[in-house]
Amino acid sequence: MSLPHPTSPKFPAALKAAREAMGLSYTEVAKAISINPAMPSRYENPDHSCFCAPRESTWEKLDALLSGRNLDLHKNKVVSTEDVSLGEATVEQIIHELKVRGATSVTINY
Repeated sequence: MSLPHPTSPKFPAALKAAREAMGLSYTEVAKAISINPAMPSRYENPDHSCFCAPRESTWEKLDALLSGRNLDLHKNKVVSTEDVSLGEATVEQIIHELKVRGATSVTINY
C-alpha cells in the first residue's frame, strides 16, 4: 500500500491509518525516518495549529516505512529486510533496524 501524495486531501487520514495499523507511535515513526517527533502529528491532524504537509523526501521515507519497506536513510533508497537473516543483512539494514528499535547511536568495529 502506498500513501497518497502529501498534497492530497486524503493524505492525513491515510498516514494516520497506516501508522496505527503498524502499531507505531508518533515518536517511533519520527525516530525511524529521522525527523522531529512533533512532525508526524502535524502531518496527520488538519486541525493542529501547525498542520503541514511533509516535504517530498520525508513523504518518500514515510511511504517506505508505512508500506512495509525499509529505507536506507543514508542513500534514500528502499531496502528490504523481510526474510533476511542477520548473516545476509547489509550493514545499512542492520543499522536501520537498530534505529527503528530505538538505538540512538551505533558503533561498528571490525
